Amino acid sequence: MKSWLFISLLMCSMANMALPDVVTNGNAAAQNTNLVANAGFETDGSWSFRAPVYRLSTNAPRSGARCLQYVNTDPARYWLCSQRLDLKPGCRYEITAWVRTENIQGDDSGAALCVEWYDAANRFLGGCYPRGVKGTNRDWQLVRGLTGPVPTNAARCSVSCYVRKGMTGVAWFDDIRVTEIIPPAIEAMISDCYRDQTDGGVVHVHVVAGHPRATLELQAPGPVTATKTGFCLDTTSWKPGRYALTAIARDADGRELGRRSLTLTRVEKFPPRKAWIDRHRRLIVDGEPFFPLGTYWGGIKTNEMAIYAQSPFNCIMPYADVGRAGLDLAHAHGIRVIYSVKDLYAGHRGIKTEEEARQRIARTVNALKDHPAIIAWYINDELPLTMLDTLTAHRQWLEELDPERPTWAVLYQYNQVREYLPTFDVIGTDPYPIPNSPPSKALEWARTTVAQTFGARAVWMVPQIFDWTSYKKQGRPPTLAEMRCMAWSCIAAGANGLIFYSWFDLWRMDKTTPFEQRWKDVTALAAEIREKIPILLSVEPTPALSVEAPESVAWRVFAKDGAVYVLCVNSDDKQPARVQLGKQRVELAPLEAQMIRFEP
Repeated sequence: MKSWLFISLLMCSMANMALPDVVTNGNAAAQNTNLVANAGFETDGSWSFRAPVYRLSTNAPRSGARCLQYVNTDPARYWLCSQRLDLKPGCRYEITAWVRTENIQGDDSGAALCVEWYDAANRFLGGCYPRGVKGTNRDWQLVRGLTGPVPTNAARCSVSCYVRKGMTGVAWFDDIRVTEIIPPAIEAMISDCYRDQTDGGVVHVHVVAGHPRATLELQAPGPVTATKTGFCLDTTSWKPGRYALTAIARDADGRELGRRSLTLTRVEKFPPRKAWIDRHRRLIVDGEPFFPLGTYWGGIKTNEMAIYAQSPFNCIMPYADVGRAGLDLAHAHGIRVIYSVKDLYAGHRGIKTEEEARQRIARTVNALKDHPAIIAWYINDELPLTMLDTLTAHRQWLEELDPERPTWAVLYQYNQVREYLPTFDVIGTDPYPIPNSPPSKALEWARTTVAQTFGARAVWMVPQIFDWTSYKKQGRPPTLAEMRCMAWSCIAAGANGLIFYSWFDLWRMDKTTPFEQRWKDVTALAAEIREKIPILLSVEPTPALSVEAPESVAWRVFAKDGAVYVLCVNSDDKQPARVQLGKQRVELAPLEAQMIRFEP
């Protein structure tokens, strides 16, 4: 007979304050109040735009008597139609617009809308940019996006209708909406076990309430202890089987606001797997720890593989469907492959429905899952949060089709990773700051990515090695010092692998920066990391250290063969930094990274 223990976790000292009567089963919902004034362009006010690109039109509006029309024949002209908004810091919003298009042409995604925020000094802080509509669409098309939390230092926010830069044609916009998203009673609930399987020992369950003054309870078999981010429970004595864990959020009067569950599976012994993630967030391949150190590729070419195989890198992530021939070539050179199925969604590669997408995925995975070169499946490349249910389904399909390998997703939405938790086994984000932002952006993104997963998921970051002039008119490649800082910052922040972007851009930049020159710097960095992999993969216990360092310094402690090492990285590109490790003082130059052997 199971004994169930209920334990409460107070989420805020203001627990005695009343909460609104909101009950949810776990899904966020948008309020009905539209924050956009004159959302259908029925009057002349509220919006700021410039003629001749924008004008109010009576040409077949979606509703009412008018809509907004965009006409542009000059790809160099990039104007927006905008409106100031009063958005709440920390809140998230759903943004929608209805769009028609006529011959919208160019390399970007077309007619769209966006929400942006700026600080008090009018510095850009970020925004939400859903994919637009291009070509000719005589029927109204919905453009929809979900923002991340509005930054706490946002002083000015706006919504804009526009056509992406460098594009031309005609577009119409109507019925613009920006509505606040009411979070579910429980926003997130995950365990720190790979695919919620444990062979015994302590399991951490991380739970986030959707309201800051809610209390949480966890229903679980056996004793439960509250932690800072949820609960922990010892599964050592549990018999093999499946166990439901249920988190319940309550208000100050004890009323239930909502609940969320996960199923934890207790196994006597983990089944044999080709590749999986252990409790230390390490990738295990063929029974051995493996630190993915690779680059993005397009296809796989014989001459390029011969060059790459002589480098310190151990894997690649090709965008192309390289098939068995490509896998054979990589395997013959000792290179592992993260195989991409990231385009096998409805609306991509000629796939019309999700059922067709499922069939395509099944054909690909079943044809290749026996190949020894594959270590993971690449499942999502920056797809929007509006596809959450679809992304979750694709992850479930991959797990069913090939339970022996993890899935990896990469996002630019680094501050929304928590909402994507059901969609991946391993996560990465891709900061590409050089030259418009400092290298410290890589540290900021890596820290946030790890924190968004509660430190409970493996993180394979995607640092920059390319020159933005591969895609834009202006840019430069990162220096070796900048690349070194960005890579080691990611590791110091908690990354368990690095897949650099990108190999094919090194070739694309050859006319301005010779490949041989760039490859020399990139492989020098890779060699530094490869040399330290035995330390990075060690799981020997580490001592508690007293570390004093500025915020610009990332540090991480390792132990190997009885020795203690502290990785310290100064992400500041202008100022040196001083780090105090117990009695040991370390001086770091700007962008400097050191693996220091700690002497107590």
